[in-house]
Amino acid sequence: MSFPQGKGGETFVSAPLLDENKGSIQTTLDQGADYRTATGTYRAYIMKNLYKVLKFFIIFGFVGIILAIPVIVIGNDKVNKRAEFPTEEEFFAQRERQTVYYIFMWLLATWVCFAVFYVFAMAMPYIFRFVARFVNPAHMRYWRITVGLNVALLAIVFDVPEEDLTWVEFIDVFLQQGTLWAAFYFVWKIVMLYVTIHFHSRSDGTKIIKSKEMHNALMALYEASVYLYPIGTPEFTEEDEMIGNATMAEHGEHRIRATSYLRRLGVDHYGITSFFGNFLSSDPKSHWLKPSSSYATIERAIANPKSAAALARRIWMSMVPMGKDVLISTDIAEVLGPFRKEEAGNYFKALDESEIGDIRLEEMEWTVAEAGRIRHNIYKNMHNMDHCLNTFDWVMLAALAAVEIYLVMMYWIPTLKEMQDTIKFFSFGLSFAVGKTIHHFLSGCIFILFDHPYDIGDRVELWSGQSNQSVSLIVVRTSLLYTVFKRVDNWMELQAGNEWLQQCRIENVTRSGSNRQAVTFNIDVKTSFKDLQFLRSELETFLKHPDNKRDYLPNLALAISGLAELNKLEMRCIFTHRSNWSNEPLRAARSMKFMCALVAATRKIPLNRPDGQTLGFSSNPANYVMLSAEEAARQAEENNVSKSQERWDAPEKQEGYEPVIDLTKLRARESGSVSDEEVMRMAMEEMEKKKMMAAEKEAEEMNARKTLAKLPPVPRVGPPPRQTGGMSTGFEAGGSGLRAVPHFRG
Repeated sequence: MSFPQGKGGETFVSAPLLDENKGSIQTTLDQGADYRTATGTYRAYIMKNLYKVLKFFIIFGFVGIILAIPVIVIGNDKVNKRAEFPTEEEFFAQRERQTVYYIFMWLLATWVCFAVFYVFAMAMPYIFRFVARFVNPAHMRYWRITVGLNVALLAIVFDVPEEDLTWVEFIDVFLQQGTLWAAFYFVWKIVMLYVTIHFHSRSDGTKIIKSKEMHNALMALYEASVYLYPIGTPEFTEEDEMIGNATMAEHGEHRIRATSYLRRLGVDHYGITSFFGNFLSSDPKSHWLKPSSSYATIERAIANPKSAAALARRIWMSMVPMGKDVLISTDIAEVLGPFRKEEAGNYFKALDESEIGDIRLEEMEWTVAEAGRIRHNIYKNMHNMDHCLNTFDWVMLAALAAVEIYLVMMYWIPTLKEMQDTIKFFSFGLSFAVGKTIHHFLSGCIFILFDHPYDIGDRVELWSGQSNQSVSLIVVRTSLLYTVFKRVDNWMELQAGNEWLQQCRIENVTRSGSNRQAVTFNIDVKTSFKDLQFLRSELETFLKHPDNKRDYLPNLALAISGLAELNKLEMRCIFTHRSNWSNEPLRAARSMKFMCALVAATRKIPLNRPDGQTLGFSSNPANYVMLSAEEAARQAEENNVSKSQERWDAPEKQEGYEPVIDLTKLRARESGSVSDEEVMRMAMEEMEKKKMMAAEKEAEEMNARKTLAKLPPVPRVGPPPRQTGGMSTGFEAGGSGLRAVPHFRG
């Protein structure tokens, strides 16, 4: 390729003044003495570049000023701590204002960076020409390629035929297609980032906050426990050993880890890790690379149910004073000190999720073990959902790449343009073949990523179509195409497609918090309101009993929901469980316990069935009884007396009742030789016998009721508590076997 020559024979390499004989984009009509560049006169060149500069300052300056206004206005505000505000609303208002400040600061910084890169891109050709002047002047002629790829203009500048510059067209098309694909890729990554953040915020945000609150509470209480009873104290030797040897996984104790062999060789991996942790951070509260920190200790302990139970026992027994079997908020405040009462209340609130007011040892063990299970489910759910998001991302990127490749091939392969009709018909037919699969995939993506009805570990009630019965399931694994459940009734795994699940009604029990249960029953329409009031008082007394406050909330809803055809009362009773129904044995036991109380209350009143007692009544024309008038009257009187004696307000069931003994019937049954004293004694013995029989029957019914309503014991995942013979524990003798631990070491 030859260089263009000027009039004097010199080589022009930087904005050359073209010879009119070599041709120019300037029309041949103008042959004046004013030299011109390849793009026109110098005046037009200066005005064109000045317009670009003005346009840059107008656009970037105007947008930059708009973005800088909130930054300047809000940036002058003084940021106060939460304790300095009288109300939380003012603190939240300041936080929202600061959120707006940081958003606009980020937008302003992004806009400034974009302006800087834009200026650098516009100056790149001139920088290239300047550098090439000192490196290799022969390359200075290529500076115009970076300005524009006009083949006709370059052909004039370099004095070559346009056919020799086909590579310029190739670069032009490549840059256009590459820029288009990069723009689509950038937009898609922004959308994918939004979907990822939005999905994790909806699915894991609340759980992570609660898990952090529980983790912080356990950290503070464990540090207080270690302060009172340092590690190695005889009272907690077993617990400290289990907490320190937590393996972060559930497996048998017979397994030998590699760290044991390192210790035999004199290599202390904890010491090495702690060295790097102390080297990297001088903050004593930092827990990174410090296995002995309270954060790392709690993290390891709650990962294993056995060590979690040991951690719960250490904290609970070091906080509860001797002579008490429950942990309350004041106990924690007493240990932490008078200046941390509010903090102690928050820690107790995190542990007492059911808001009972006190915590027993077995409940503490269950709470800590459940916190570890929830934390494990969070990690498992995040890993599972990241897999779904990555799969969705790669599939959409593959589709985008296929479209871009097709567009490039359509441009460079002319024969494809002739085959467009064939390709259209082929694509149309292929859509029928794989359309159901694509629909199945897209439905699953919308169901999992956007609808998001459940997470891993949640218990759900699945209602299929118009069915009136639901199936209780626990979510095991999720994917873009299917979901794996585990049935609660028979513990079998169930796999269902997300496209089918999208058409079902799903009730998430785990997300619902404390669940309510409704019981519907029908009674006689002639039931008095006094009996209904007594039924309500009996059920409210049952819910408020100290033995039941850990299972139910004290509120009760009892109402008449309908009258049907004026022949019965439709009653609806609603009560609330303390926790949700994720634990099926606990839910079933609590439900059975309340139902037994409801049955006992209806028998105590008693309540009649909706159609009443039809035997011998004229309301039943199909019933024929051949009795004399005297016999019928006698049986009716006996039935009325028996029913009146069974009622809850019968005189026989009231306190201080003195029974009236009918000696006439007893004398008629006995011979006349029996004296009055003997008749009285026999009557008293018969009455006492009936009382004993009634008491025995009532005791048997109560024992059977307690057996039916017995709650399942909290699973003790750790070793059984040690017995300390001969030591006065201060707890209930022969009870849970709690050890004697003084509240403060003297």
